[in-house]
Amino acid sequence: MFLLGFVSIFNTSHAQNNVNVRVMAANLNGDTQSYQPFALRILQGLQPDVVAIQEFNYGANAAADFRSMLDTAFGTNFVYYREPFNANGNIPNGIISRYPIVNSGSWADAQQSQPNRGFAWAQIQLPGTNFLYVVSVHLLTSSATARAAEATQLKSYMQTNFPANAWIVLAGDFNTGSRTEACMTTFKTFLSDSPVPVDNVGNSDTSENRNNPHDYVLPSLAFTNLETATVLPSHSFPSGLVFDSAVYTPLSDVPPVLVGDSANAQHMAVMKDFLIPVSGLTTNAPTLATQPQSQTVSPGNNVTFSIVANGTAPLSYQWLFNGTNISGATINPFSLSNVQLTNAGNYSVIVTNFIGSITSSIAVLSVSNSPPVITAQPPAQGVSVGQTATFTVLATGANPLNYQWQFNGTNISGALTNIYTIASAQLTDAGNYSVIISNFVGSVTSSIVALTVTPPVIGTPVVLAGWDVSGLGSYGPSPFAPTTNAPNLTVGGLTRGSGVMTMNTASTNSWGGNGFNTTSESAAITANDFVTFSIAVNPGYTVSFTSLSKYDYKRSSTGPTNGVLQFQVGSGGFTDVTTFSYPSSSTTSLPVVDLSGIAVLQNVVSNTVVIFRIVNYGASGASGNWYIADGETNAPDLAIQGIINSTAHATNAPAVIGTLALTNGQLQFPVTGTAGGNYVVQSSTNLTSGNWLSVLTNQAPFTFTDTNSAGAQKFYRVIAP
Repeated sequence: MFLLGFVSIFNTSHAQNNVNVRVMAANLNGDTQSYQPFALRILQGLQPDVVAIQEFNYGANAAADFRSMLDTAFGTNFVYYREPFNANGNIPNGIISRYPIVNSGSWADAQQSQPNRGFAWAQIQLPGTNFLYVVSVHLLTSSATARAAEATQLKSYMQTNFPANAWIVLAGDFNTGSRTEACMTTFKTFLSDSPVPVDNVGNSDTSENRNNPHDYVLPSLAFTNLETATVLPSHSFPSGLVFDSAVYTPLSDVPPVLVGDSANAQHMAVMKDFLIPVSGLTTNAPTLATQPQSQTVSPGNNVTFSIVANGTAPLSYQWLFNGTNISGATINPFSLSNVQLTNAGNYSVIVTNFIGSITSSIAVLSVSNSPPVITAQPPAQGVSVGQTATFTVLATGANPLNYQWQFNGTNISGALTNIYTIASAQLTDAGNYSVIISNFVGSVTSSIVALTVTPPVIGTPVVLAGWDVSGLGSYGPSPFAPTTNAPNLTVGGLTRGSGVMTMNTASTNSWGGNGFNTTSESAAITANDFVTFSIAVNPGYTVSFTSLSKYDYKRSSTGPTNGVLQFQVGSGGFTDVTTFSYPSSSTTSLPVVDLSGIAVLQNVVSNTVVIFRIVNYGASGASGNWYIADGETNAPDLAIQGIINSTAHATNAPAVIGTLALTNGQLQFPVTGTAGGNYVVQSSTNLTSGNWLSVLTNQAPFTFTDTNSAGAQKFYRVIAP
């Protein structure tokens, strides 16, 4: 009733012409898989405007042949797109159109091991301002399972490549045994199979023997609003037409069709008609420029949800609460007064016009009387001088939440959001940070976290360690010693994890293995699908890592497609640096990875081992290979750069540890010594073992904070390296 009322108003307000567009699915070949006179007669008689055609072969398949076919069956003004298959036996799909084809192409069918057709598509400029997107398909006969997979792939193709709420028709030979096959269930999530076309006697089956529903014309939900009856001189078919020349009467409606023409075709032609409104108005389905936003309020507050929608007027609105229509909520914006706990939930809106509809994203309304609760504490930070330090805290509770960041217990002016950023950290910014979060119910203070600011590293980067893999075979040794090793460093060679195999024949001039076939980073680590190397600076020196400057790789076609670079300092955990993508199976160089901004990798003191780990995953076969490849002969194919500095010139005074304090399970003590001199804080859990772990390097004076000291016995010392 709403649509009928709207059309009445529309027609009285604006002059409008309606253009009938007839869309046909046509697999009308016989056994020759090439279009013959009987098929052309059917096309002539039914006069479609747009045809999704299968097994699109004619004559010698030259351009002149197709032009002759179109001129005969349709008219000289028709255009076409045909998939680019040329070998013998190919049966490409295509689209033929009375209206201009402004864009077209073919999508691959992943279910075909030896493809002889894909999924053809075309963007057609209809009268007025709208495009029609037509997809012509010929699904497999092999199994319903294969057709279900094709349907899933087609849905992804169309939703990825076509605009939201576009006018779309998927048409062609689906080869289905019933209208309830799994592929049809998938198609019906975004296309319509209702109403179902029938022939003169009510049969909807389209196979040659008229006992299976093989062929379909499925419009998108937005386009169904324009469906109209298929009208021939003697009959009107409100659901569309399945055309069989053996049962249709009188054939004088469709000259020059002969009674036996459909019997010679593989399938029956299927048609649906659509009435396109053309006037001075644009005809666009609704779109959303902005979505409703989630909100958190306390009981008794007022709430307003709003969107910005575009499309052909008039637009109607229906707001929903937890998926159910809200009575009377038919305007934009939508407001709630004096909200209570029962109003908490999911809100969305459906926007509709005569062309189609669109549903917004969900906005969550939270109604709370809760005090602030911290769900994610701010992490400790380590940066070099001049770099950006960012502290972030996450909290829940009744809104509004107020934030106040503190430095060494004193409020920081203007630091009033959940994120506090120091754009260019200096040595004077090193210290302890926390944040107080409050609302009308109460307040909570975060844990105290330290900002460590490392002085700038001075010196010229050199290759600390590099590996030239030229001359290697049989995957190379493990460990493989570096071919370039800077002085005053101890380098552990390239080592395969225990999950990396060396099966089958290996590529020459490369180092690597296979078995990187886990699907994720975490799974690869569990399976030991990685390679490592280590670097430690000798006594009397420090090392600062600047870059992974050279990384040449190759993989087999079934080798891993992804990787992660990680590092570990001392006995700490591994930390991700960056991800790698291995899209090519040929020898390829990856970009330089900058390490200079990672504070814990700067001024690393002697006897601290730094391990680098490359974790690879995503191979499609267990025998898929991954290598460090010989990208440059007689030069490193994997290299890490850094700066080595001597500490022999340091004459820092002995460190002085001030009064220890334990606050909220966090140990703190001040360190003084030579101002500006480097000092190293070390810890141990057992004095007799002599196993001291370096946990912080900083310039005096500074305050050291151990956030994990609660419940553990630890000893601390501070040395001047």
